[in-house]
Amino acid sequence: MILLHEPQRARKQHPSPAKRVEPKAVLLEDLGAPDLLGACRRLQELWKLDAEVAANLLGTSRSTWFRWCDALKGGKDIQWTGDQRTRALALLRIFEAVADLHHEDRDARTWIHEPLEAPGFGGRSPLEVMTSGFEGLLLVRDYLDFLHSAWT
Repeated sequence: MILLHEPQRARKQHPSPAKRVEPKAVLLEDLGAPDLLGACRRLQELWKLDAEVAANLLGTSRSTWFRWCDALKGGKDIQWTGDQRTRALALLRIFEAVADLHHEDRDARTWIHEPLEAPGFGGRSPLEVMTSGFEGLLLVRDYLDFLHSAWT
């Protein structure tokens, strides 16, 4: 799996390699807003999304997206609504599911841009469905959950 973002609490540097402690696995639900935003910024890069689309996926404006990114760079706290947190978690689950289903890195990165004829998609790409609103984001997540359960 592609590491989207190393949790902040796991970044502590130790003076000696012998004393280095490896970061523990962290559940998505346990990530704070800065870590979730960092992961969403990584998704923006991997999926080649512009700021407008990235903001749309999180249910916010472009200016708020940039304000959050600036706050992240400055180590400041970020305030999210429950809806925005839910959207961020859904996006990360979508990415994980796509990465599990498509073992080729390129496929996992481009899948959201390719049209699908699956129910609910009607020839639209997953990205088009996700940017249509919160229900579209959940539709893509549920579709991938269904595919994943069918293959496991």
